[in-house]
Amino acid sequence: MQMDQAVEGDPFEAGEGVEAVEFELALGAGDVGETGFEDCVRRAAEMIGGEFLFAMPTDGSFEDASEIAAIHMGEAGESRGRVFFAVLNADGDAMRVADREEVGDRFHGFARAFVGVLSRIRDEMPSFGQMEPKGEA
Repeated sequence: MQMDQAVEGDPFEAGEGVEAVEFELALGAGDVGETGFEDCVRRAAEMIGGEFLFAMPTDGSFEDASEIAAIHMGEAGESRGRVFFAVLNADGDAMRVADREEVGDRFHGFARAFVGVLSRIRDEMPSFGQMEPKGEA
């Protein structure tokens, strides 16, 4: 699997450097051709103690991207922390960590709101995420 260059500029300026590098390395351990983009991002998040938030198709607002995924680094149930994004290239064969500038305010805002909703659900339902499904679909 090929890894595109991640986090351009000086990631340490924003205080995200170590976590961004850890995320990039964890993504590099996955094989997007074998397991798929979402699974690679989920596994990378688990490897670095992050929480997978979502994966979705991109909207064409940035170059060379077909899918985007977000993870949250912070304590579970805590709305603070950092959000990191992984992007699958247009060919579907390489992943990269995208910085906030590349992702834009819309995706970043969506991810922050997603973290907030999960935090509120967990506050009101302490067993959220630990419940066993009932019935069959």
